Amino acid sequence: MVRATIEGGSAARAAAPRRRGRGGFTLIEVLAVLAILGLLMSLAIYYFGRQKEQGYVAKTASTIAELEILITSYETKKGGPPPCTLAPLKIRADNDLNEGSEALYAALHAKSYPEGSNVREEGLANVDGDSTATLYHRDAGVTQLMEVVDGWGNPIAYFTPDSYGKEGRYLMAEPADPNDPEQRVTAQKSPKTGGWANADRYQLISAGTDGLFGTEDDVTNF
Repeated sequence: MVRATIEGGSAARAAAPRRRGRGGFTLIEVLAVLAILGLLMSLAIYYFGRQKEQGYVAKTASTIAELEILITSYETKKGGPPPCTLAPLKIRADNDLNEGSEALYAALHAKSYPEGSNVREEGLANVDGDSTATLYHRDAGVTQLMEVVDGWGNPIAYFTPDSYGKEGRYLMAEPADPNDPEQRVTAQKSPKTGGWANADRYQLISAGTDGLFGTEDDVTNF
């Protein structure tokens, strides 16, 4: 009995089919895994790209808020906002590019305004690379005409009410079209009233994420 049971078990085991081990993934499985990985990478790039752009927007908004504080202090001392052209400051430039932004920087750092506070260095650039022979700066030896820039490194356009309706030429560090880095910019009107935004004060305008002035993603003080 016992022997018969053992032999029967051995026979059953011998008759049982052996499972064959898998030699690897099929082509379809490999392609499916690659597709999933590609999708995950695309989502990650999109997410981190959006986070990066949101950081630039936040930095730009912070710069504009800082400029508003500095301009308010200037107004208190001088009776009005800084000019948006270089002529009232008696400064001659190599060109007329980025003039509003340069005039704002020059006024806030002028020898005639010794009590003024400096714009943070990380918010400055000289996109058009110009300078002046005029000794305008309260720090001796500074001849560059710097611009106040946004999170993308593009000049922030600056207009006072007397310049509303007039065009300014701005050279972009990160242009929307690399073949055409210059833009003609004007002060903007309020979509609610149809009149000038900040009609009795001034306008600060960043071209925003797309690098184009006058579009919905502009970052402004109004």
